[in-house]
Amino acid sequence: MPHLAARLVLKPAQPRLIHEIAGHGQLPLAADAVGLTQPAASRMLAETERQPRTTPFARHACGMEATESGRLALRHARIIRREMGTLPSELRSRRAGLGGGVPAGRCAIW
Repeated sequence: MPHLAARLVLKPAQPRLIHEIAGHGQLPLAADAVGLTQPAASRMLAETERQPRTTPFARHACGMEATESGRLALRHARIIRREMGTLPSELRSRRAGLGGGVPAGRCAIW
């Protein structure tokens, strides 16, 4: 089994790129969807492949298709995107005093 990085470090755009490649099946269309040039998206995908030393997408003449590791990466990318999508509303709630908590070890009265 190939050595996998102990920690995978992703840029915020990488989960979006993975999601768009899976949806469009073509790197140029995915690049356009995330606001990157095709060469920049290609470099970002290569960086995404380099860290875990795996290929998330098989390249075919008619486009790209997620491999087993790509489907796993896509599942995690969707989770990351969904969680990041809730951040603005959570921040608004905290500012309004509707969320949050007391940090452990502070202000304990019991």
